[in-house]
Amino acid sequence: MFKIITLIINILIIILESYTLIKLKRKTDIFKYYTYLQNLIALVVSYIFVFYLLLNLINNNIIPEYTRGLRYIATCGLVSTTFIFVFFLGAGKKLSITEDDFKKGLSPKLGNMILHYICPLLSTVSFIFFEKEILLSNGIWTLIVALPSCLYWIVYILLSTTKKWEEPYNFSTNKVLEILKYILIPISFIVFSIILWNVK
Repeated sequence: MFKIITLIINILIIILESYTLIKLKRKTDIFKYYTYLQNLIALVVSYIFVFYLLLNLINNNIIPEYTRGLRYIATCGLVSTTFIFVFFLGAGKKLSITEDDFKKGLSPKLGNMILHYICPLLSTVSFIFFEKEILLSNGIWTLIVALPSCLYWIVYILLSTTKKWEEPYNFSTNKVLEILKYILIPISFIVFSIILWNVK
């Protein structure tokens, strides 16, 4: 029963994120903005997860541990996205998805809801409550989980400090936020990853 529920949830994630990311006017923004990147990772992971879930439900194939490890990475990334959006960007008051970001047919308000609230919530609920039957015991995932975010923020800081791009998240206009982003964002990610690992 739990596998059916998590299958439905991950299919919902695929539908919602596919629709939203396809509607982006500039696909290169996916690699520029943390929100889009983490949702793309979650989308790819849900495709992989659904594939193995279906094999398990149809043929009783064993679901590889790495599929749950990937779900762990995706969920941590989405939770971190919500945290940054709410606490560093004032839930979109400082920077929000606008009409200029999407093609016709998707409002910025709906895009914000899907990427910052709905998909992170769906992913978290599925991971914590409905995926416990799938083994995840190898502690190496507690290190791997940070790789996507670490790589993004390293590139972000390098490009921002060297003025190689127009900073997507304009923290630098506020010196307090500038300092906090280097401290709280990594710490928050570590906290979320520890919590999710322990409640898995």
